[in-house]
Amino acid sequence: MIKYCVCLLFVSLSESLSLSGWIQSPGYPQGYEIDTNITWRRCAPPGHALSLTLLHLDMEDSIDCENDALKVFVDSVPTFNLCGRMTMEHLQSSINPSLQSSSGGCVSLSFQSDYSNTERHTGFRAFYTIHDVDECWENDIECSHFCHNHMGGYSCSCKPGYFLDKDQHTCRANCTEERFGEGVLTLPGSPGPYFENADCSFKLSVDEGNQIVFTFTGVFDVESRNGGCRDYVMIKTESEDFGPYCGNKAPPEIITSAQHVEVIFHSDQNDKANQGFTLVYKPKLMECTRKVTQKAFVVPPKDRYEVGDVVTVQCVTGHIWNPPDKKIFESTCQSDGKWDTIHFCEPVDCGNPEFSKADLRVLTEMFPSTSFSQNVTVKCTSEFYQLVGNAKFTCDATGEWVSEDGQTFSLNEPQCVPVCGVTNETSAGGRVFGGQKAELGQIPWQLLVRKPNRGGASLINDRWALTAAHVIKDHQQLVFYGGMVDGQDTNKIEMKTEKIIIHPGYKEPNFNNDIALVKMSSRVPLSEKLRPVCLPDKKTNGPVMEGQMGTVSGFGGVAVGQISQYLLYGHIKEYSEGPCFKTDLVITDNMFCAGNYEESVDSCKGDSGGPVVIPMVGEGFLNTPYRLKGIVSWGPKICGNKDYKGYYTKVENYLDWIRETMKNN
Repeated sequence: MIKYCVCLLFVSLSESLSLSGWIQSPGYPQGYEIDTNITWRRCAPPGHALSLTLLHLDMEDSIDCENDALKVFVDSVPTFNLCGRMTMEHLQSSINPSLQSSSGGCVSLSFQSDYSNTERHTGFRAFYTIHDVDECWENDIECSHFCHNHMGGYSCSCKPGYFLDKDQHTCRANCTEERFGEGVLTLPGSPGPYFENADCSFKLSVDEGNQIVFTFTGVFDVESRNGGCRDYVMIKTESEDFGPYCGNKAPPEIITSAQHVEVIFHSDQNDKANQGFTLVYKPKLMECTRKVTQKAFVVPPKDRYEVGDVVTVQCVTGHIWNPPDKKIFESTCQSDGKWDTIHFCEPVDCGNPEFSKADLRVLTEMFPSTSFSQNVTVKCTSEFYQLVGNAKFTCDATGEWVSEDGQTFSLNEPQCVPVCGVTNETSAGGRVFGGQKAELGQIPWQLLVRKPNRGGASLINDRWALTAAHVIKDHQQLVFYGGMVDGQDTNKIEMKTEKIIIHPGYKEPNFNNDIALVKMSSRVPLSEKLRPVCLPDKKTNGPVMEGQMGTVSGFGGVAVGQISQYLLYGHIKEYSEGPCFKTDLVITDNMFCAGNYEESVDSCKGDSGGPVVIPMVGEGFLNTPYRLKGIVSWGPKICGNKDYKGYYTKVENYLDWIRETMKNN
């Protein structure tokens, strides 16, 4: 910015405004009176400043000038609180340089004296002047090119070829034109560096049936920095943009397929030495580009098409026409460079995967995008469930959500199934008959039925339980209790039955096929104290308990004629032959004998229908969950006799029946 100062010999600010004057304390120089309080205020008009010069100061001295004082305010800001005696040299060096207002500002003096003085003091005297402010030098004025100071203000002006913008400070290049036919475009300032702060718009037109073709010739030098365009040139048509271009490499020939084109050039406000460019434009017979519509391809494929050429248009994969009843359409190149028929390709939308209101599945995304190639992820809402199946799906071109292995969500929905065989127990030990109490959550699949026959059951998911057929025979409406270790717990979970399905092979008085499925009337509320046990993976060819010690549990007998109030458990092992007691009942491959000969651990009356699980309670982990191997079925009339052990239904023999029954009911 170049600054100029204009000096005038005679200026009339105002008939009523004094350009200078004196201010002094009353009685100066003979001395001021006591109990005096006077204020003077002098202000400068806009574009002017007021300067005050203190020539004399003689006042009573006191700590913080609390007795007599001269207070000075510059632009309403407290600047000095003066008292005592100061020499002219001191005033000139320390006080007077700060006593100048801003443009249009004010200086105020407040003089006060108290009730007494021990000696006579002359007071103060000051001289003020009002003078023009040279904004071009003294203030931060942002004139792009020239700043001119005048009395009471300033103005900006521009170099030739620029105009002053509406803000009266910014100079912009004057380069807006309309042209017809062919010609050459150069930037303002050419030859030589182009103008700064330019926003040029060249609107070009040719005859109907023609299009405009551009060729950059000679030097191409448009400012760029760090790979980005500080300045740029862009060519815009009604349907397509070319650019922005910058740097030192000229763009290739541009065929616009348009009769009317706008060339835009922008430069920033920084000083520069870039040479710009020379752009030749001329008409050419109209052609059409391959781009009939977005997200589509054409047949036959060519870079340019002559007027009258016909193409077949089809959406790219994952997009469909709007309206959607069309798969392809034909379009003809017209004399204006446009295609006569255009439809728009829109992304396929798969919509949100649908879950029922009572479902335990949700999407991890709050507001997922459901268009082509977008992804969604399914999760379970409860920590007591795990997702079985694919979790991630992608919106396919067919409008289906498809997993990585090609399965569709609609036909292979992932399911939230209860986590089975997991407990929060921390210890193990004891026995059922005369055994040890279980802790809450230690055997969370254990259920209890009190009447008409006391017995147990095992929860195997959030709707079904397994028990012994002889416990619930001849009944359809029962109530099971769970989530407790105290049979009298008032916080127990109550579960009413919807269906009771006895194995069709069960026949009394034999205990073969002593197994039944119980379906609850509603989903069981799973928690740390109520969880299902896992079923066996498959049928084993060897020992049912796989050579391990297992755990039997229940609310059954603990002594002759005595039923336990609490859930008890004990550890047992499988016996392939004796010491199981002799009986006239038929022993089948659907049963196995188990107990603990050394510890006299046994199940008892009231435990029927309850679980036998492996591994022993206290030894299960997430990667080795507890599995239901047996159901307490039958045994000797007297419990706890170490010579006589009980019989249990082999659950693994009924896996197909269990799964098929639950699926069909």
